[in-house]
Amino acid sequence: MNDLVKDLKPELTYTSFEQHMHKARTPSQRQHLETVVHHSKGEVLADLDMVLPTLNDNPQYHEYGVFAGTTEDTGPKGLEAVLANYSEMVNNGSYVIESKKTRVVVSDNEIVTEGTYRQILTAQVARKMGYVDDSSPQSSHYVLAGRTVVFWEFDEDGKAKGEDRYVMNHQVIPISEDDLPENYPARFRTK
Repeated sequence: MNDLVKDLKPELTYTSFEQHMHKARTPSQRQHLETVVHHSKGEVLADLDMVLPTLNDNPQYHEYGVFAGTTEDTGPKGLEAVLANYSEMVNNGSYVIESKKTRVVVSDNEIVTEGTYRQILTAQVARKMGYVDDSSPQSSHYVLAGRTVVFWEFDEDGKAKGEDRYVMNHQVIPISEDDLPENYPARFRTK
């Protein structure tokens, strides 16, 4: 099996916060961290009923470096756009991601995370995101890996105002269908 995905653990997207929970010094800081953990768990479980209640009524996502070839902000703005974005991720399988938090900074109204990520993309999604084209090695699936920094800000009700996400050091590697992890959803497989 390909080393890039043999040990892919999507649950690290939320369990890697455990080593940082002690950084919350006040009840509101603890609540914010728990909100981010709940949100992150909902993302990798493709459970929008977990994700959406963590956000305020007008979330603003600022995403830089998510799509290939642009450093412009491509994040969704407003609840309808954010819901559409998450729904698309659930429908196309791009929620299959492992995001390990190696650093977490907590303040009264903000949380900052830094870490690495690996994401399995179907060929269609990798093409749409600009990571593969006709000159790329052809495959049914690709692993997108890199580093990410995310800034979270919270309103007076403890809801996230969205995310400011910076993604860098991209690597895109084709993988064979046989190298997909056992827990990869059957509906995104080609055979």
